[in-house]
Amino acid sequence: MTTTRRAKTILLIPALLSLTVLASPAFAAKEKGAGKEAPRKPVTVTSDTMEALANENIVVFKGNVVAVEDFTLCSDELEIRYSDNKDVKEIEASGNVRIFQNDKASTSDKAVYNRVDRTIVLTGRPQVKQCTDLIKGDKITVFIDQDNALVEGEKGGRVKAVIMPEKNCPEAPKAQEKGNSEEARCKGPR
Repeated sequence: MTTTRRAKTILLIPALLSLTVLASPAFAAKEKGAGKEAPRKPVTVTSDTMEALANENIVVFKGNVVAVEDFTLCSDELEIRYSDNKDVKEIEASGNVRIFQNDKASTSDKAVYNRVDRTIVLTGRPQVKQCTDLIKGDKITVFIDQDNALVEGEKGGRVKAVIMPEKNCPEAPKAQEKGNSEEARCKGPR
């Protein structure tokens, strides 16, 4: 694989961490339907505090956490779990979880992002809103690359979808034009 196609290197405060994360070719995301590997975007995380548990391959971020990759994830706490070869394999967010991607906004108490499968599992009062439509259930699995979701109810629970007849969807503002980035939305209410 050429260097231009290799995913970018992510350095999470190298002086404090002995973890350097390299997205390997086996971890690279697949392009839709093409069967070709596409470069993985870096994960950028900001928070009030960070603790590296190098022996456990975990980094814990606490307080006003904002993680940005293909989407923006906001939470009170976030754990990044690494594989043995130091690739990011899973990100778990808890407490006041909000996820923004284009015209979709999701909320829940907990979210687990599997970076290999490119899925996000939302639990704890999860809901996903796109434009004026809203879905709720006990568990929502979002398939990032397919732009699909699976909504489940637990133990006979029901799922709910509100689909509006008129969408009246405002065009998603460009962050640079309006100064309203997805990261800025983290500061807003759940």
